[in-house]
Amino acid sequence: MKQTLITIFLFLSIHAFGQISVEDYLSDYDIGVKLVENIYPGFDHKVTDKTISSYEFTKDSLRTAIKEGTSSFEDIFGCYLAWFRDYHLHDYCGAQKKYMPGPIDYSKVMEYKPTDTFCKVDDTSFLIRYTSCAWSKNRVRWIKKAIRAFKKSKCENLILDIRGNKGGSDGTSDAFIELLYNHDGYDDGEVVRNTTPINIDILREVMRHEKNWQKNLDACERSGEKYPTLFKPRVLHYNKISTLPLKAAIIIDNLTASCAEELILILKRVSDRVVIFGKDSTLGCLDYTNFVPFPLPKSNYQFKIPLTCTLGLPETGIDATGIVPDVMIDCEYPTSLTDNVDAWVLWVASWLKEH
Repeated sequence: MKQTLITIFLFLSIHAFGQISVEDYLSDYDIGVKLVENIYPGFDHKVTDKTISSYEFTKDSLRTAIKEGTSSFEDIFGCYLAWFRDYHLHDYCGAQKKYMPGPIDYSKVMEYKPTDTFCKVDDTSFLIRYTSCAWSKNRVRWIKKAIRAFKKSKCENLILDIRGNKGGSDGTSDAFIELLYNHDGYDDGEVVRNTTPINIDILREVMRHEKNWQKNLDACERSGEKYPTLFKPRVLHYNKISTLPLKAAIIIDNLTASCAEELILILKRVSDRVVIFGKDSTLGCLDYTNFVPFPLPKSNYQFKIPLTCTLGLPETGIDATGIVPDVMIDCEYPTSLTDNVDAWVLWVASWLKEH
């Protein structure tokens, strides 16, 4: 996070303020900054002795830009959010994306419209293209249908293609974990920032129907700790191990993110038959989660702040690097990625046969 962020901001900003007064925008800016500084669980991880001068410079420069009135409030606050380099800390209008190293735009090199599908690739490999972890009953039914089709095919290898899967909900992908499980593993615990009652109060309301959450939030509040453990790491155990697949390939790209990244990490922890394939690392959007919207009162500008983070941060984080493939796919990007069996799937199927 360097002063060049401000240079980029000044170059890209072209909109003047609307009817709201400068004082109103300054008030909203101060409120938004205060929310991030007091609520965002990544604040203490990212604003350190080494980075605090950069942070203060950015924050003060952007406040000055509001006073000068030459740039839109959306651009100014988007630039502020971009300093943290966290895709889960974001606004609704996407202004901060201008100031962040964006994901690869695959539409420039191919027809990029990943679509759910499942089919036999050849006599030994079966493809399930899984493009979203968003939870719904229909989604879970589709996953179970795809797995039944794989089992019926008698293929010994499974290709789980999660290119373009930007996440959704944790539990949506449980059936894939159960299918590929062959030894006990664990999922990450979660920590909540307890520096202000707001965090816990909001989570208590959002998760009001979840008894485990309510019990754990009460314990966090009583602990008096700055970062109490909300959920301890959980051992993942299933009573049955599926004989197939013998090998499982997970295909990723730079738009694989959030819960899809969590799925990769869990599969690697509970299965010896999983290999990750791709050309690019995943997006890196997992360290800080369970985000909720915060509207600012004067401007109606809205942005989301994560309220929890993975246990063990910052040492255990993946946001800075994403998840790197185990095997680099040695062919060009496909010309099309829709519901088709593309060149990457064929390459991976061939690799599975040979290894």
